[in-house]
Amino acid sequence: MLRILAVLFVMSIFIPVEFYVMAGTVRIETYRVVLALTMVYAFFNFRTVLKRADLTDVLLLGLIIIAFASFWYNHSLQKAIESTGLYSLETLGAFYLAKLFISTPERFYKINQAFIWILVALAVPAIYEAISHHRILHEWAERLTGHLSIDYRLYTNDYVRGSIMRATSIFAHPILYGTLAALFFPFAILLFWRQQKLRQFAAILGLSISMLTTLSSAPLLSLIFQGFTVLLVKFWHTARRFWVALFFSGLAGAMLIQALSNRGFFGILISYLTFNPNTGYFRMLQWEYSMDDIQDHPILGIAHNDWTRPYWKDWMGDSIDSFWLLVTLQHGIFAFALLLTACLYAIFSVLSQVHRQHESVKWMVTAWILSFMSLILIGFTVDYFDKLQPMFFFTLGAMSWAKYYLMPETPIANSGALSTWEQGNKQT
Repeated sequence: MLRILAVLFVMSIFIPVEFYVMAGTVRIETYRVVLALTMVYAFFNFRTVLKRADLTDVLLLGLIIIAFASFWYNHSLQKAIESTGLYSLETLGAFYLAKLFISTPERFYKINQAFIWILVALAVPAIYEAISHHRILHEWAERLTGHLSIDYRLYTNDYVRGSIMRATSIFAHPILYGTLAALFFPFAILLFWRQQKLRQFAAILGLSISMLTTLSSAPLLSLIFQGFTVLLVKFWHTARRFWVALFFSGLAGAMLIQALSNRGFFGILISYLTFNPNTGYFRMLQWEYSMDDIQDHPILGIAHNDWTRPYWKDWMGDSIDSFWLLVTLQHGIFAFALLLTACLYAIFSVLSQVHRQHESVKWMVTAWILSFMSLILIGFTVDYFDKLQPMFFFTLGAMSWAKYYLMPETPIANSGALSTWEQGNKQT
């Protein structure tokens, strides 16, 4: 059953946003149904879940408890049950689907390949969409379902840069499309580095085209962060004290800028990390004005209540273009701390042992670290809404198998986990 759920989840990520049904006020999409079934599976296999649990599991459970308290405090018990249920599907459901299914390197390899080749196939309609200014996949989906699901502004000149329209493919926004392509870029690069085959170069080319057609800063930032993370992975074991010192020096510098600058550290950072100055300005304003609500509601946040904006800035809209800022605003600083700690623990528990991985596994572990670290970092400038939120937590749970494939305690040569695909790559 778990294999079927994993296959359905991959397919559901690429179902156009127009395909849904409403159950009262709840929007039912295929990926949510899959994740609901995953939660049922995890419940009936609780012993397996408990056996594989670590600090990340505990912290995510704490996040759900705080989210429930936040919704209840700010709204009502009914709202808390409904909203926490959906939130649990997109967090715990996606996390445990990855953690329970991706239990071997072979499965990690195959799931990445599935995502990559679907994204490569979408590159062709993305090129057409960008050049013709015709969102053809959304138009077909609208005709089939009768639902107009994407923001009307995506059809305006606001999303045209020069003569190119920012491609959305089947997603709700160009940022989602570009970020998802960037997520699998390290895997494609490292696989090509090992195999040196034409089809792997085609995968890199397809992902690159996908990212370019979105004309978004998010994938570019992902690639930049991935490049810096390569150095971290390469030299973490031999220069750990240097990296720790560098982190605390950067933290001290950020606090100094925050104290001395009228825009603050994040305001300056965000204003320079976007292609469009207007976009950077809006995001800076979001940080500036949402901080008042965070200071007034630091423990349980404001949940789904509207955040405070001056009356003359109603034209700003109500969106928050930062995953981490939105978590803090909605559920408080403890929710932010729990989730960030869970992510960093997952990263550094793997990073501290990457030098002990067999070479046939090490490159995949490295690809995951590069991908997930970039997700954590660009989350300060991008909100992971729609299908990107479950993908974030799916990625978080996708590397729990690594601790079972360490050298010399469990030599990979004595394990049959890699035999299916490693035999075809002996030359590497």
